[in-house]
Amino acid sequence: MENNKVTLIDGTFNVAEAKDVLLNMFTMKINFHSQKNVSHLERFGKTDDAALKKVEFLKAELAKLETIIAEATDKNVSLKVSSAIHIDFINEPA
Repeated sequence: MENNKVTLIDGTFNVAEAKDVLLNMFTMKINFHSQKNVSHLERFGKTDDAALKKVEFLKAELAKLETIIAEATDKNVSLKVSSAIHIDFINEPA
């Protein structure tokens, strides 16, 4: 099987629920890449530039999310959130 898809989120949430779910996901990913950098630094004596770039990207995306959450709060609306994970098999090492 070369293309796999799993649904991560598919629902309607009030602003507080959406904020909780999404901020936790971003925080977890940022922590993962930050820890990856620390591990790389300890093992090799230098930073993991790819991990640091990913942290930078995720923080920028998190800022966009916070803007959306603020706008939804101001408008007093619910949020439909959907997210799928697409997994492809590749023959290259990570």
